[in-house]
Amino acid sequence: MHALTQNTTPARRLSVLKNMGIGVVAAALAATALYAGLRELRKAPAPELPAAMEMGHADRPALTADQERYAHALWKVHDQVRTAAVRMSFLGLSYKMGEIKKTELATRVEPISREFNSAAAEVEKLAPPQSFEALHAEYLSAVRNYEKASADMRAAKGDSDDHLIAAQTLSERAATTLLKVGETLWPGEHKPN
Repeated sequence: MHALTQNTTPARRLSVLKNMGIGVVAAALAATALYAGLRELRKAPAPELPAAMEMGHADRPALTADQERYAHALWKVHDQVRTAAVRMSFLGLSYKMGEIKKTELATRVEPISREFNSAAAEVEKLAPPQSFEALHAEYLSAVRNYEKASADMRAAKGDSDDHLIAAQTLSERAATTLLKVGETLWPGEHKPN
């Protein structure tokens, strides 16, 4: 006989089924969001190519010395931001799968939130070359979105998952920006020389 029907009350079975249903819905939403994000990235207009690339040259133009210095400095922060973002996503999944409670989620997100705050401070200290000022502002905005997402995850209380949904939206926006900036500075996510 199935474990749900053996020695359990109808209320307990309903609770277990409800939790399983929430987990399935959360997984489906995450998969849908990932698919939509990847689809949007493929639809994004191609960046304007430098003249050398438009003329059939497959090589990317070399970064200037200032651009290279900036790419190196930002890489150190970027590596930490990516790792923290992945850890935060897995914590959200652990919560949705019922492996941890909201109080533990808030506790475990706290150090990640501090990492995003520290990363934002490091990015603010960098002086990008003029040609990368817009890119720099986008990157800082992405890190700030991760900060806000982690704050939303810590603020989740009661039965509502509204804070977690808001955090997911901010995280997706930040991840998309990181991919865009990363493709410019570190094509294929290779550490600069």
